[in-house]
Amino acid sequence: MAKVGRFTRDADKSAYLRAYDEMARQWPVPVQDIDVETTFGTTRVRRSGNGPGAPLVLLPGFGGNSLFWTPFIEELARERTVYALDVIGWAGRSEQRAPMRDAGDLAAWVGEVIEGLALDRVHLAGYSLGAWIAMVAAAFRPELCVSVSVLEPAPVTFGRPTWRVLIKFMTAGARPTRARMEKFNAWLSPGLELPETAWAMVLAGLKFRIAPPWPRTLTNEQFAAATAPMLVLFGAETVLHDPGVVAERVRGLFPAADIEIYPGVGHEMLWKISDAVIARVLGFVGAHDAVRA
Repeated sequence: MAKVGRFTRDADKSAYLRAYDEMARQWPVPVQDIDVETTFGTTRVRRSGNGPGAPLVLLPGFGGNSLFWTPFIEELARERTVYALDVIGWAGRSEQRAPMRDAGDLAAWVGEVIEGLALDRVHLAGYSLGAWIAMVAAAFRPELCVSVSVLEPAPVTFGRPTWRVLIKFMTAGARPTRARMEKFNAWLSPGLELPETAWAMVLAGLKFRIAPPWPRTLTNEQFAAATAPMLVLFGAETVLHDPGVVAERVRGLFPAADIEIYPGVGHEMLWKISDAVIARVLGFVGAHDAVRA
């Protein structure tokens, strides 16, 4: 039976929300918190920035929420309206009330959030597993997408993860402690040091029972429905897959995709070379704003 994401104890939820709110206070630009009602529950959205182009909707990496984008939001929202989402079914200030059973439900949720914000068409950008969500939405709701930016995608985005990667994730999640999570983080994103406020939120969020649909790679027919211009960025040293092989897979599926592999960085790409990555994303979405017209 499908379930909804939740904390099983009120005390755990309270501890998490305290950590979340402490982290939220570090958001460096003016923000409006918006709660959007959907078929699957209430979704918390953080709106920042203003500008003439189509809005940019941001989806975080696995288990993250809108606060994932805190270090980068100032630049992202400098000349554009940006909406950062708390993914329903993951820990955050979204409240799931109905299960999401498959990718179609996930895309329906993204679409309902966009429509609930009274938006017409948007640029989608996702990191890691958020990149998979962005691809799902682009495939199932292409009419809503001006463009899609896929940043250091999780392996399932364009293919199957290796057993080595799966075992790493399962080992880290089996009995998570700070020591185990720090070791996993050092493998996944070497050199990335989280601030204590972020660690407090991450560790409190381990008590949350997530309930999104199981990630599955889209079929070729589903990929073919994603017609929006696409940007795909990889770190050359990523441990999640062989970026060269995946890039060739993307070129086969989307011959017009804009693809770049950054040398010397891995899955920590967004933090290590944030200026280059964010400038690339903003340049890409700006170049495709005309599609909206």
